[in-house]
Amino acid sequence: MKKACLLIMCIMLMLAAGCGQNKDEHSTAPAQGESPAQSGSQTGSPESADTASGDAGGAALSGPQEASDDYPYDISADRKTFDAGKIDINVGDKLYMTQINDWYMNFSDYSGKSVVIEGYYMIFNDKYTFVGRKGPTCPYCTGGYVNFEFKSDQDISGLVSESSWIRVTGILRQGTMYPGSGQPGQDFYYIEAMSVEKLPEAGIDTISD
Repeated sequence: MKKACLLIMCIMLMLAAGCGQNKDEHSTAPAQGESPAQSGSQTGSPESADTASGDAGGAALSGPQEASDDYPYDISADRKTFDAGKIDINVGDKLYMTQINDWYMNFSDYSGKSVVIEGYYMIFNDKYTFVGRKGPTCPYCTGGYVNFEFKSDQDISGLVSESSWIRVTGILRQGTMYPGSGQPGQDFYYIEAMSVEKLPEAGIDTISD
């Protein structure tokens, strides 16, 4: 009888120890795969997500400790060779949202192409600048607008967010956002702006497609 009781107690202790270990593994797994999202047009690639999750052995993470954004192209240098007379994509009033969505979904088809797009100027988090219009829900867009990020070296401090109507001419590019804490980078897409012009009158501010 005593042996049976001792055997039962041993089995219970082993089960309790196993449950405790299982709980610890599950509580740390989400943290390994998490990566803070950045406002604006930034999107994580599947490759980045896989790398961030790491392997079961806890492989070393490759990103910097401080959060940062890498816009790898030199605007002033690229402006010298940019031909404003040869624009690949002119985004008009029709299919405005459709075109922007396709940039996000099939960026490899558009990388390096020149583009002209008009819309409201907007800024988020005091540093991420966008051009866009009001319209239907856009899965990749920001702040209730159908929009796309641009990066400029011009002084655009005189522009008023969600009020100034602008024309952005530039090149579609890919950058990298580093969330910090050693996490790997995530891809995001933007326009390397060769020029940002404030227009005297707003165009069609609400689009339907």
